[in-house]
Amino acid sequence: MTQNLRGVMPALLTPFNQQQQVDTGSLRRLVRFNIEQGIDGIYVGGSTGEAFLQSAQEREQVLEIVAEEARGKVTLIAHVGSISTHESQALASAAHRYGFDAVSAVTPFYYPFSFNEHCDHYRAVIDASDGLPMVVYNIPALSGVKLTLEQIDTLINLPGVGALKQTSGDLYQMEQIRRAHPDLVLYNGYDEIFASGLVAGADGGIGSTYNVMGWRYQAIKQAVQSGDIKRASQLQSECNKVIDVLIKVGVFRGLKTLLHYMDVVAVPLCRKPFSPVEEHYLPELKALAVQLQEERAAF
Repeated sequence: MTQNLRGVMPALLTPFNQQQQVDTGSLRRLVRFNIEQGIDGIYVGGSTGEAFLQSAQEREQVLEIVAEEARGKVTLIAHVGSISTHESQALASAAHRYGFDAVSAVTPFYYPFSFNEHCDHYRAVIDASDGLPMVVYNIPALSGVKLTLEQIDTLINLPGVGALKQTSGDLYQMEQIRRAHPDLVLYNGYDEIFASGLVAGADGGIGSTYNVMGWRYQAIKQAVQSGDIKRASQLQSECNKVIDVLIKVGVFRGLKTLLHYMDVVAVPLCRKPFSPVEEHYLPELKALAVQLQEERAAF
């Protein structure tokens, strides 16, 4: 059930137009652009996709478009997480209908739900997905939900759970999870520690910056698998130079601006209240886009 879930998967961005509507043309180009990078799958509708700034109808529209472009070509995981169990269930049902390979959900956030309520939420979403494996999404820095190792163990042992997306800098916990669950599909979440996450036991990763340099992350994975840790470290350092720039300018808007200069995204805007990239950063991003395009062509 879970073998095809392993690998390197960009957390897909959602392009918007000047009117703040989903730009379906740019979305289709972005899906094709990612597939051409040689990635293993696409993670749709997560934090990077600005899912929590969209209506449920918009989120479903994005799932449908991505499925039309990529179904049968790469593994597709639909992030259907929401504070509302009902909304998550509706999106999970849509993901099944559109032919996704798995669903994923962040722990419900904002309100102080009990752990039993989190478990009930996941059970309900799994049931609504009609047999699709669940990728539990642990991101304590943004969700505010700090799961213990014992709670993570409980969640990943729920019937229907096939994988864990571990977006945490706690590599000790990553290793503990791998040691306790040798057959679990385990994703590294933070791009800047991808190589370290693989060494700690992750099978692959799901990340924002894979949208603009997915080939680098594939090369890191191959280097780690072949035992060439020096090569993996060098590649990670090159990725982190890009990440340094993106953190400075704003990660999501910076990624969209890079993709705009790469002729993939028509309008480099995130949904408000995100603001555009400050103008004085644009020359640096344009030069970086040229560099990445040249490197991509050489791979």
